[in-house]
Amino acid sequence: MNDQTPTLRSKAKALLSLHSWSGIVLGMLLYAVIFTGTVAVVADEIGEWSNSNYPQHLMLTSDIDATVKRLSAQTPKEYLDEISTYENDRQQLVYFFHTHKQNPSGDMDEYGVQYALNAQGKIVTQKTGFGSDLYAQDDTYALSRFLVSIHTELHIPSPWGLILTGILGMAMLIASVSGFMMHRHLFIDMFSIRKQRDGQTLKRDSHTVAGTWSIPFAILLAFTGSFFSFSTAFGIPAMGVVAFGGDQEALMYALVGEQQNKSEAPMASADLNLMLQDAVRRQSAVPSFLSISHLGTESASVLAFFMPNEGKVGYEQLVYNGTNGDFVEYKPIVGTVPSLGSNILSLIYPIHFGTFAGLFSKIIWISLGVAACYVTITGLQLYAHRNQKNDSSWQWFSRMCIWGFLGLPLCSLASAVGFFVSGSMATNQSIWTPLSFVISAVLISMLSVFIKNTLRLKNLLLAGNGLVCLLLPVLRYTTSGIGWLQALHHQMLAMMFVEMTLLFCSGWCFYALYKSMQFEGQTNNQTVTTFATQETAK
Repeated sequence: MNDQTPTLRSKAKALLSLHSWSGIVLGMLLYAVIFTGTVAVVADEIGEWSNSNYPQHLMLTSDIDATVKRLSAQTPKEYLDEISTYENDRQQLVYFFHTHKQNPSGDMDEYGVQYALNAQGKIVTQKTGFGSDLYAQDDTYALSRFLVSIHTELHIPSPWGLILTGILGMAMLIASVSGFMMHRHLFIDMFSIRKQRDGQTLKRDSHTVAGTWSIPFAILLAFTGSFFSFSTAFGIPAMGVVAFGGDQEALMYALVGEQQNKSEAPMASADLNLMLQDAVRRQSAVPSFLSISHLGTESASVLAFFMPNEGKVGYEQLVYNGTNGDFVEYKPIVGTVPSLGSNILSLIYPIHFGTFAGLFSKIIWISLGVAACYVTITGLQLYAHRNQKNDSSWQWFSRMCIWGFLGLPLCSLASAVGFFVSGSMATNQSIWTPLSFVISAVLISMLSVFIKNTLRLKNLLLAGNGLVCLLLPVLRYTTSGIGWLQALHHQMLAMMFVEMTLLFCSGWCFYALYKSMQFEGQTNNQTVTTFATQETAK
């Protein structure tokens, strides 16, 4: 037994070293990905809140069939290969008539004409271009798109942003697994928080408890997040090179399960409204979007895509014969026949973002995400405190922790301010939303350099977060004119959820500010008392 003790200690030390360095080397970036991922969970709700709208289910109340025929008559024939339609967050139906071709980056993309129609069927906007460009320039999703982009790519050009987030996911996986292996008393660690002499809880125990509870969640998110990043950056392009000789069009048709060469013989198409109504009856929900292929030909087909509903985790895709309107199949996410790979792929997104049970599952995912953020914060703070006691030159690390932990939320809130202010001034929200983030990041960085007292810096950033959280509901109301009574009347749950969350965060920031100032006062009193005692002794 004694012979094994040094070996066990060396293994424990190696695990502790692996756990520490995996979190420390990329700790701040890891915190950024976790925090923005927590926000990205409610990206759809943020989109509805930022536009002060709610889904009106225009697909059910509009004549889709007549609208598609009307728009097809005024759209160039080369863009009639496929038609996508969905309801955006500004209560508009978007129709995108397109074909597929390579964009300037060399990737296969959709290219065509996009129409946005209001509830009365009038064309509000008409744009021509690549699908990726049209989405990137759409002010409707400026705020939610930017917040999701920070999470998935840290707003770094592809594929480098995806590679970096994939590496961060692997670091999170290593830290989670090694942390799990370090807990020999797992169930005790889940509940034990000791007290210091002054009654304050030990931060190390709080870190351990939060980390223990969130280990399964962290492992799940780390794996699925790494899968997303690496499959997009490497997996799919490599598959196109190996299996299809670099033919991206053939790869795309294989992935979506569609024949590459179809009959273009003219044939009348069935009523789109009837197919849509049948899909709604089968799923008891409204589809997220419709995809209409080869309309008016012998090969016409219609696909209705549904988000998970009624306790289901995976997506659903219903395919209809476009010539007679008959239901054909429940189509797999990938390929033409059901497979284990398709089932797993359909589960990864809902599990990663917690969309499988609506707002309820998202609240659970947010709570676990906050716990993961807390674990990252306390882990880095413990490391900073341990090194700062031995070497005063490590004060820069504590300053960096405050800059990152409180600065990133404030920058994210500032991007929302930029969204509302630029919208009220009728300027480009897609530009001002990220620009507001950058401007606030520069200002916070300057404050972090010039304010020498780290406690005052922390208090200032806490106050800034609390004030902006209070400001955003006011900005949203002044730009939209929709108050809480109207929101409750129209059951705008997403808007109410986001604003209640902002008010809660504001209250927490001011409470933390009060406790911090109270601690600062106690520290100053102790310093004065100690100085007076020393003077008396002299």
